[in-house]
Amino acid sequence: MRFTVNFLDAILCLEIMHNFNNFKRFLGVLAVVASLLVIATIVFRMQQEAAPRLAVRKLPVQVDVSLQKFHYTETKQGAKRWELTADRAEYNKKTDISYLTGVRMLVHGAGGVGDLEITAQHAEYHNGTRDVSLIGDVRGKSDKGYGFFAPRVNYIAARTLLTTAERVRLTDIGSQLEGTGMEYQTQTRKFRLMKEVTAVYRQEGK
Repeated sequence: MRFTVNFLDAILCLEIMHNFNNFKRFLGVLAVVASLLVIATIVFRMQQEAAPRLAVRKLPVQVDVSLQKFHYTETKQGAKRWELTADRAEYNKKTDISYLTGVRMLVHGAGGVGDLEITAQHAEYHNGTRDVSLIGDVRGKSDKGYGFFAPRVNYIAARTLLTTAERVRLTDIGSQLEGTGMEYQTQTRKFRLMKEVTAVYRQEGK
């Protein structure tokens, strides 16, 4: 009977040791897995912090296409009529209008009258008619030395005509004209002030 008890005790001890060894192995595996998870978490966070965060600007609801550095050239019979550039352009498909910012328009004259450069803060380019509405501090300057200033000027492509109903100032060497409303023929450089016209003439050297 004593032998049987001792034998059973031995078996029980062996079973306990076996279970204890298995438990130790389990703890070892668990420790390795936990270490790997910690390392993976640290690496992931380091990559997230190191990766540059790109700020993607959402387009306004009414804007279908947004472009940087817009450029358009109008030609007729192979010759350039005018060029339109802008720092930024946003196209609205519903209205078929391109809204421009930081605008420069270069109009090429016919018959050697030279080029006319026009700058404006903003513009609206009507894609269907190719008309251009120049808005905000509109300044025109020709390579012959004369120019004009107005808050807003419209370019009618079919007539190659600049027109405005705003107050406008025209300058030339030795003279200055002001009036309300203007028509300016870009190909011949002929212009007309509509009403309330004043003129200032300066003698050379004064």
